[in-house]
Amino acid sequence: GLEMSFKPLEAITPIDGRYRGRVAEASNYFSEYALIKERLRVEIEFLIRIITTCGGEMESKLPRDWRDRLLRLVEDFKLEDAERVKELEKTLGHDVKALINYLRERLHQIGLEQLSPYIHLGLTSDDVNNLAYSLLLTRFRDEILIPDLIEMIKTIAEKAKENLETIMLGRTHGVPAVPTTFGRFLSNYAYRLARVAYELASFKFPGKLGGAIGDHSALKFTYPRVDWIKFSRDFVESLGLEYIPASTQILPHDRISDFLNKVSILDAIASNLCRDLWLLSSLGLLVFGRRVGEVHSSTMPHKSNPLHLENAEGAFDLASNTASFMARRLISSRLHRDLSDSIIKRFYGLPLTLTIVGFKGLMEAFRRMIVLRDRMKDEVERHPESLAEAYQVYLRAKGVEDAYELVQRSLGKGWGEVLKEIKDRGLPTEVVKRLEGAKPTEYVGEAIRIGSMLLDEVDRILGEIGK
Repeated sequence: GLEMSFKPLEAITPIDGRYRGRVAEASNYFSEYALIKERLRVEIEFLIRIITTCGGEMESKLPRDWRDRLLRLVEDFKLEDAERVKELEKTLGHDVKALINYLRERLHQIGLEQLSPYIHLGLTSDDVNNLAYSLLLTRFRDEILIPDLIEMIKTIAEKAKENLETIMLGRTHGVPAVPTTFGRFLSNYAYRLARVAYELASFKFPGKLGGAIGDHSALKFTYPRVDWIKFSRDFVESLGLEYIPASTQILPHDRISDFLNKVSILDAIASNLCRDLWLLSSLGLLVFGRRVGEVHSSTMPHKSNPLHLENAEGAFDLASNTASFMARRLISSRLHRDLSDSIIKRFYGLPLTLTIVGFKGLMEAFRRMIVLRDRMKDEVERHPESLAEAYQVYLRAKGVEDAYELVQRSLGKGWGEVLKEIKDRGLPTEVVKRLEGAKPTEYVGEAIRIGSMLLDEVDRILGEIGK
């Protein structure tokens, strides 16, 4: 077996250890086995394309099922095959050359040895690597990232819908401001996350083909009549990728950096939501339940902690920082290429799987969340001064020029004094009555309508992604 066949307890990073159970499926996109298999797919697709373009007479002499035989090599590529590639790499010291030699061996075994000289013809390693990475990232995005993200957004939106009319005290600078609703507060997050989800879902990953420094020199020298720029564009697009003509030996990282930056922003928004829910928990307005038999403190038996929220927050922050660092660093490449990007790209899986760890932690927190509606309402009622804004704006609209100063000054003596001082101004009865009848729990402006609009928009955006 592979030297690396270790138990999760022996893993160097917790992604493959402690959190492996939560993200095991990510191995299909970010393991070295997955990368080798994807490179093989690119090599074989290219081999088929080069034979049909330049094979001439030879193509007619091949067995009728030659294409199927080649494609089957990808489908049948097992862990043992990847081990054979790694064995060849030990001697060669080059991962792509090891794959080429492995493919040569296989062609001899399946009776297609006459194709052997054409493997990797005129290519550079990064022609294969950039396409393999973009294909893996596309699949991870489509099969894991977006479905998990949609599930998380739906979880938040559902909680928002249930609490559209749950009165809560808004806080600015951490201190009481004016009332709003908990559903309106959550709908903001659902909407922001849905917007980024749409950008991620509609993103097209890039690809290039171009040889040693991007000019198709070897292929142009060997087959001068072929339009290699068109060939490359058609080949990259046939894989479902966006063709980038501005390559050196490597594909410039700008587009994938754009994707990683979007992921970084997504993580930052989700992390902020974790912190906000944590603050509401510390204010005693939310509780995150403890399962039967669970222990939340090694010393305090009474503790019921928002630990899934805190776990998600840490995962999102680490993911966000790693993704944005990679996005910036991978744009740098000396002249026509250097190898410093190679080791970094092998860690694409780190921020992306941490993002999934974050999603799962946050959803678990939502499943356990109990909204203490009565406490939220009580808190609003205990802060009648949250109507101060309503008072001063209404009075100024009625022509009281110093209304702000009047309310602020009388507030210093206590909320009860505010109405007294207003009455002393001898204002019309209906003006005083309007202020007397105002209740903090009803001072929520358009909160419910805005929350509802945002949730409709979330449904619409998720529907678009579904298409």
